[in-house]
Amino acid sequence: MHEASIVESLLDLVVQNTPGSARVRRVDVRVGLLTGVSPDSLQLYFEFLREGTVCDGAEMAVTLQPLLAHCENCGTDHTLREVDWVCPACGQGALTFRNGDELHLESIEVDNGEGIHAGAADSQAQQ
Repeated sequence: MHEASIVESLLDLVVQNTPGSARVRRVDVRVGLLTGVSPDSLQLYFEFLREGTVCDGAEMAVTLQPLLAHCENCGTDHTLREVDWVCPACGQGALTFRNGDELHLESIEVDNGEGIHAGAADSQAQQ
């Protein structure tokens, strides 16, 4: 259920970073695999909580950030699409993760009446 509070924080960031009377068309979010955040739940809560805000009718795109891992045993670096605690190369459980706990508001696309503008927000939502 913490996805609801994450979406509330994201919406607050979007409102703070949206100029004047502009309407938000799209919000892009990047999520790390170790956060435990469900992209589907983020989408669901966004659709519900966006009503009555500058995001009313906007879409949200959630990208899962691949996990960057380094094996302390064999020295191999890996890019993982799923959380794995064992090195794919040597089979040891000696992985150190270099990311995975991020949740970033990447960009906000707005229609300001003069056309569409996409701005990079690059802010971290509170988890």
